Amino acid sequence: MIATPLPTEEKHHYLELGEVTLHWTEVGQGPPVLLLHGLNDSHRTWREIWPRLPGRRVLMLDLPGHGMSSRPDAPYTLDWNATQVARFIERLDLRNLDVVGHSYGGGVAQWLLLKCSHRIRRLALLSSGGLGREVYPWLRIASVPFLIEAFGQRWMGPIAGFAMAHATTSDAGAEIALLASYLRQPGSARAFSRTVRDVISWRGQTRNIFDRIREVDELPPMRLFWGARDAILPISHGIATAALLENCELIRFENCGHFVHWEEPEALASALRIFLDSPDALPAHVRSRRVSSEATATGHRSGRRASDRARR
Repeated sequence: MIATPLPTEEKHHYLELGEVTLHWTEVGQGPPVLLLHGLNDSHRTWREIWPRLPGRRVLMLDLPGHGMSSRPDAPYTLDWNATQVARFIERLDLRNLDVVGHSYGGGVAQWLLLKCSHRIRRLALLSSGGLGREVYPWLRIASVPFLIEAFGQRWMGPIAGFAMAHATTSDAGAEIALLASYLRQPGSARAFSRTVRDVISWRGQTRNIFDRIREVDELPPMRLFWGARDAILPISHGIATAALLENCELIRFENCGHFVHWEEPEALASALRIFLDSPDALPAHVRSRRVSSEATATGHRSGRRASDRARR
């Protein structure tokens, strides 16, 4: 692929879908890649990544109830969110689409395989939700029915800013302030509360793509990217998933937490380019037997460091 320089600014777009109005920013030309953020985040989370993905049409979507997208009185279940994103993909007629999902956005990306797998070329999951039960304790508290929805709106900005500031070593004060302004918009607490309640309970995460993965006719090439110090979604989820799937490599970032794209953007972008540009990436496959303790150990060994991968 010939890398062409990216414009210096993103273009803002809106799409009215009836149930929700979606906002996204777009930059560049070439094969399309869709970047999906996590809970209480926005398209701005990719600010250090898109300039490092030349030669592509990069689309950074605000999920329903997030960023500059609308906040309707809607279910906000994982299936509903994935349906809205699938409608977005269909309306824009995106084909041979590469999808990158972080955290909850990774869960949405996985659910897209149930909605429009024929349009997805490759799937990159970054510290993804929906691959294990463990999750950060305060998210379990947030799943208490109606607690955040009824009383949390006034605290959405400060709480999110606090959480994001302590989730990364990057200096991103201005960005956290912008994110907090998004989260102060009416309806943010309702969207957050309903989104969390559908995927998390006091016991942990409740949705897992492996419960329905047999419904997908063919999986695309997949790769996992994870910070070894992730305290929100532990890297053990990535290790177990890599052991369950053939042709699904785990790339480890040893000094990163949950926000690899903030902490080591160049290393992540390099690893993403290697995956997206690889001419011989094979489709992922569920292994024929349940993963054993031996297979899990193999998964531990298969987690290649990002620096080692980049040198290949």
